[in-house]
Amino acid sequence: MTDNAALENAISTAIADPAGRPNVTVALLAAELFVVPTGGEPPAGVVLGRDRPLELEGLVLKAGHRATAAFTRRDGAVAVFGAPASMAMRGKYLLEAFRGGWIVLNPGQENGLVLSPDDITAILSDAGEAQPLTETADVELTVPERSPDVLIARLKSSLAAGGVAAAWLARSTDRSSGARGWRLEVRGGPDLTGVRALVHAAVEGLDFGGEPLDLVVAPDCGADGPGVRIV
Repeated sequence: MTDNAALENAISTAIADPAGRPNVTVALLAAELFVVPTGGEPPAGVVLGRDRPLELEGLVLKAGHRATAAFTRRDGAVAVFGAPASMAMRGKYLLEAFRGGWIVLNPGQENGLVLSPDDITAILSDAGEAQPLTETADVELTVPERSPDVLIARLKSSLAAGGVAAAWLARSTDRSSGARGWRLEVRGGPDLTGVRALVHAAVEGLDFGGEPLDLVVAPDCGADGPGVRIV
């Protein structure tokens, strides 16, 4: 299942049952959302936010708030702006860039979502240092060469008791610098604040020798993650 399909399904489920809202948050952070830059697609080599201000088309909500528009599919922008969206942004970066304003996802569609400045701040605060699952060629992920039995046992106990659906622990190596670390991928479970608390409780007091432990969160779907399965 793609990130965007996971987000669309999570929104539909949460509309029927608000208890599914945490799944929307995780899927939203990871999704590749499509947007329409003001003034059209930038020329080749021009990076919005670096070479030119990041300004995106939006619309005015019923309450009078102007909201930045984003879509889970490129052609979703046709009915609103007359043409497909020309640019993609990771959900987390869109929230960070427009955290002071309003965002409307899929305006005019059944699987739409309106986020206020307070909603956006709460999502980013809940996520904290946790990162959404993304594909990257910059980091190699492998099964640990020596099984960290104590770490695995503590993670398994904490995450399973906390209702996490699945988790994998992998060794990470930065391909350019060679820096080593650990990567924990967690799917499903409580809200992001709860997941972070479970992980912190499991690793408290353990010595990682100065290496980082990166927490990655993802919706409960898709192929197995890299490394050793914990839950």
